[in-house]
Amino acid sequence: MRRRLAVLSAAGWAFPLVGTALAQVPTFASRSELVVLSATAVDGKGRPVTNLKRQELQVLEEGRFQPIVHFAEGREAQARVLLLADVSGSMNGELKTTSARMAIRQILAALAPEDQAALAGFDSEYWGIVGWTKDKRKVEEGIVNVKPFGSTALHDALDHAARDIASHGEGRRAVVVVTDGIDTASKETPESVIARSRALDVPIYTLTVVSPIDDPSSKIYVGHETETAAARGSFLLQRYASHSGGSAYVVSDFAGLRSAATQIALELKHQYRLGYDPPDGPRQFRRVEVRATRKGVLVRTRSGYLPPS
Repeated sequence: MRRRLAVLSAAGWAFPLVGTALAQVPTFASRSELVVLSATAVDGKGRPVTNLKRQELQVLEEGRFQPIVHFAEGREAQARVLLLADVSGSMNGELKTTSARMAIRQILAALAPEDQAALAGFDSEYWGIVGWTKDKRKVEEGIVNVKPFGSTALHDALDHAARDIASHGEGRRAVVVVTDGIDTASKETPESVIARSRALDVPIYTLTVVSPIDDPSSKIYVGHETETAAARGSFLLQRYASHSGGSAYVVSDFAGLRSAATQIALELKHQYRLGYDPPDGPRQFRRVEVRATRKGVLVRTRSGYLPPS
C-alpha cells in the first residue's frame, strides 16, 4: 500500500479513473437505445484497412442484416487508451519489466497528439497510476516508478479497467493489457468479465510477455507436449480479445514486442464506430457480426450484447 500511495502522489493522480475529466468526443447520446459497435478492419496480412465506407459494411444480429444508422471513421474522433500494466511479482524479471515499459512506450508514440491515455497497474488489486492526459510523457514516467510485487488478479483488473474506460461515454477506446498472462488471485471468472466487457463495447488488446520456451513462435517452444501455465493464460487472453473485438499477441523478444505494439497502435488509430437500432425481441444475449463487402477484408467487433431491461 505504501508503494501505491507513493506512485499516486508522484503522478499527481487521484483514484479512480472515472473521476478524471475528458475532452468532448463525438457520441451517439441522442440515440441512447442504439447498439454501438467498435470495429476494426484488416486485410489478409493483418494490416488495418482505413478507407471503408458505410456502404461497404454490414451488421448482422443473430444472422439477420440490420441497417446501419450511424457511422464514424477512426480519424473523426480522438482515441482514449487505458494501458493496464501487470506489476505483480511474476513480472519481476528484466525481460518482462523492460518489455512492459517498451510496449507502453511504443503504443504511446503511435498515438496522435489529440489522443488521450491513462495508466493503471495491478497485482492482487487494481489502482490508477496516471490519469487521462494528452501528455504521453507523464504516462511513460508513471510506469518507471512502479516495482513488481505481490500476487496477480488479472481478471479482476480487466473487469475494473473495462468499466473505468466505458464510464466516459462514446468514442474510440480500448484497454491494452501488458502481462505474463498468469492469474493467481482473481475473485472474478474470465467468463463473467468477458460478458461484461462485451456489454460495455470495450475492445481488449492483450500483449502477453513470456519466455521463449512458452512462445509458440519460438524454436525452443515446449508447449507442443505439455501445456504450461503461460500457455493456459495466453489462451484465456485470446478469448478476451476475440469476444471483445480486440486482438491478442504473445511475445518473447523485443522484435516481436515492437511489432505487436505497432500493430495495436495502428488498429486503435483506425477504429470504426457503427450504430444500429436493435430489433424487438426477448432480453437475452444476441450474437453480432460485422462484415465487409470488399474482398479480402475481415472485420472484428464484440461477439454480441445483452439488451437493456
